[in-house]
Amino acid sequence: MLKRSIAFAIAVTVIPVSYALAADTGPGCGIGTMIWENNKKIIPQVLAATTNGTSGNQTFGITTGTLGCTNDGVVKNDQKVNVFANVNFESLKQEMAQGNGEYLASLATLMGIPTDRQESFFALTQSRYTSLFQSEETTSAEMLVALNLELSAYPVLSQVVFQ
Repeated sequence: MLKRSIAFAIAVTVIPVSYALAADTGPGCGIGTMIWENNKKIIPQVLAATTNGTSGNQTFGITTGTLGCTNDGVVKNDQKVNVFANVNFESLKQEMAQGNGEYLASLATLMGIPTDRQESFFALTQSRYTSLFQSEETTSAEMLVALNLELSAYPVLSQVVFQ
């Protein structure tokens, strides 16, 4: 009985820790990840993985699509756009002012704008730049809201409005 208890204790500790150490993206989704969020250091990742692995909340989150998990195994498209815009905000800002660039093309692709309409998208971002960035404090989320408003009013692109 004691050997089983020790084996269980080791499994409960080692398995989540091994997942945290093996994954370069962290311990995944779940309440442990939410509690110890945005920390790339080993101890918080181990604690997040242990919390996720021992309480069963990660399975619940994946099944229900809650706790930062998706139940289809993929990051939802709107979140891809939000994350991309946030991480690459300064580059997007510059390329929108120029009306072209790699980051702007990637944003168009993530938003589902067909290749044959991307030149129109680039022109729109350049011509409506002051509407997209109304102040120096404009955030990526605010820019995306303004961009969607502009897209909905632009006939060639109105059917690809990002949700």
